[in-house]
Amino acid sequence: MTWFVHALQSHPELALFLTLAIGYAVGKVQIGSFKVGSVTGVLITGVIIGQLNITIDDTVKSVFFLLFLFALGYNAGPQFFKGLKKEGIPQVIFSVIVCVIGLISTTIVGKILGYNAGQASGLAAGALTQSAVIGVAQDAISNLSIAASDKKSMMDFVPVGYAVTYIFGTIGCAFILATVGPKILGVDLEEESKKLDNISKDKLENSLENSRAGDLDYRAYIISDKYVGQSVSTIEKKLARDSIRLFLVRIKRENKVFKPAGDEVIQKNDHVAFAFKERDVEKINLLDIGQEISDYHLINFPTESLAVYVKSDKVIGKSIKEIRHHTLTRGVFISKLQSTGEEVPYQNDTIVQNHDVLTLTGPLDEVEVLAYQLGRPARNSDETDMIFVGLGILLGGLIGIPALMIGKVGISLSTSGGALIMGLIFGLLHSRRPTIGRIPSSTAWFLSNVGLAAFVAVVGINAGPGFVSGLKTSGISFFLAGVIVTMIPTLAGILLGKYVFKFKAPITLGATAGALTTTAAIGAICEKAKSNAPVLGYTVPYAVGNILLTVWGSIVIIFFS
Repeated sequence: MTWFVHALQSHPELALFLTLAIGYAVGKVQIGSFKVGSVTGVLITGVIIGQLNITIDDTVKSVFFLLFLFALGYNAGPQFFKGLKKEGIPQVIFSVIVCVIGLISTTIVGKILGYNAGQASGLAAGALTQSAVIGVAQDAISNLSIAASDKKSMMDFVPVGYAVTYIFGTIGCAFILATVGPKILGVDLEEESKKLDNISKDKLENSLENSRAGDLDYRAYIISDKYVGQSVSTIEKKLARDSIRLFLVRIKRENKVFKPAGDEVIQKNDHVAFAFKERDVEKINLLDIGQEISDYHLINFPTESLAVYVKSDKVIGKSIKEIRHHTLTRGVFISKLQSTGEEVPYQNDTIVQNHDVLTLTGPLDEVEVLAYQLGRPARNSDETDMIFVGLGILLGGLIGIPALMIGKVGISLSTSGGALIMGLIFGLLHSRRPTIGRIPSSTAWFLSNVGLAAFVAVVGINAGPGFVSGLKTSGISFFLAGVIVTMIPTLAGILLGKYVFKFKAPITLGATAGALTTTAAIGAICEKAKSNAPVLGYTVPYAVGNILLTVWGSIVIIFFS
């Protein structure tokens, strides 16, 4: 055992991975409907392992935290900026109010209990579950004109205060929102979430389903004699209906199969293959095409469904109807339309914009040719654009460094806050220019989830030795102070959502969790609701909360300096 402890002390990187492994295991523990969660599990584990007097360089913590914040902004960026334009504005205002209440409650409680800047900022960081406050507050404390010993004491207490109050900040907030919140709102959360799902999701899904090409069907026929002597394009026009698109994609003549051009003339006894939407089969059967046959060689050709970033003037500014009737797209179906990173339902009069993404479906050779005529193919890839990620975090860090001096205290976003903002901007940039800045979903998960967990692990390990002494010094009162600071904005958010903003119950709970940046809470709420409907209120407030609560790290120092 001594050897193992010595190994961890000599190689603190091993302690980090041990903390992650045990922490994630602890995070899977479920008590009733509440799941501990990976972040809480890692924090608890880190504090325990930290009792072995292990120290991990703060640079490690900063690296993981910057990766987490950038990924967070990247994922939320498109939705965040979209929310600012429309229905998200009330959520933004709501988030600002909840965050301000959190700041006021921290200040009042801290003043009543006579806390110094380090204690107050540690209280804010943990009770409001905003880890970024630690770095921001420590930076602000370092600029204070006080004795070096006092400065170090304050800076050292920030993570201790965070560790003491963070656990209830996470668990308490989640419990209040998932269990107490629905009772305050007087609703059955599961039932309300189902209603919201039916209103939003079903409507969207129906619209999407009606616009999508869906699966394609390829069927072979001995074409009717009445079409002999007519061109392929003429036959397609005669068979087409307002709600039906079909193409004659292959001809078998004298045992030879070939792809016909539009001006190819049908001959007697030709066998032909038609392509159409699978859901149109019944309508196609009513058309007088000819005798349907089974001909494997005629319909056995490679097909493809390929997303294409639109960059060509041939389709930019054109309606879906115009594109469908263009000779370029003959034989190919438009399966999906994405705009600013989201799939959108479309109709014949929908205008395709620059950098929209069209998913083309049809014979492989035709799809490949058309893809390069319309823009740039977007093939599935596991590769991450690390140039994009590296520059994003660098630029974010640089904009976060400058400080606005108020008295002797500098207010800044810090490198962490800057990384979050640049993540938001770069996420929006990728949604509008999909050819740059690709981060696969698996990579985004690693950056956001493991990045945060590793940061919390380092905080817990480094705070571990001072945790017990800090708790003794501050007394149980510090923990109770954290309980109060957590409860006030949480309950305020529930009441604001119900009586002032008139949000639906799932939106109210999700928005409160988002404004307080409590990721464990949204998981608990969704689990209680048996639906992802609360997430509809989470995204925009989460982004706003991350920005404001991070800035609070400097504001608190001003109030207590």
